[in-house]
Amino acid sequence: MKRFYLSLLLCALGSLAIAQELQLENTATGRTLTLKPGSTVDLHLDLPAAQMVRTNNRVLTGALQAPEKGLLQILPVQETKQYIFENGLEREDNTYYEALLGRQPFRLPLEEVNSIHYRTPSAERLNKAGKILMAAGAAGALLVAPLASIDYGAGSFNGDRYFRVAGYSLLTAGVGVGIKFGTRKREFAILQPGESPDKNRWALKILN
Repeated sequence: MKRFYLSLLLCALGSLAIAQELQLENTATGRTLTLKPGSTVDLHLDLPAAQMVRTNNRVLTGALQAPEKGLLQILPVQETKQYIFENGLEREDNTYYEALLGRQPFRLPLEEVNSIHYRTPSAERLNKAGKILMAAGAAGALLVAPLASIDYGAGSFNGDRYFRVAGYSLLTAGVGVGIKFGTRKREFAILQPGESPDKNRWALKILN
């Protein structure tokens, strides 16, 4: 039995030893940032060139996973493909993966990534809390404050109560707005092949 537990421990330590990390390094300052698994990301990717298409773009949104075999991994939530044709026609295709049975991570070469919009798991939770506060504050100002200020027995309206409740509600909404914008996704432009390293770009790397 001791040998069995020792084998499990060695396997766990071995997996930690070979775990890979995804890192960004600023080409101008040398600053580095390790991207945490579980973070929310929007990956902006190139689509293959096509006839009669002026520009196209692919955005893959989901939860970042630990790299594997030298490839970036993302558990997809949504995929958006945008096309602008030579004649001015614009088209957008959306695919939603969250409810897909047996959903598996997508694996992508680093070279396909043009830019990353990134938010850590803790910032994602705060962002959702900010949205809830915004909605609650707006509902309080628009619905609760007027209803709470009516004296149904006397058929009158209490203006002081209305402004007091509406003020607290707007304050709540303001806090929510501050949290939401304070936790918006950070954008990182990825250094592309052929670009000068002198540009303020981020090099995407996988570390063993």
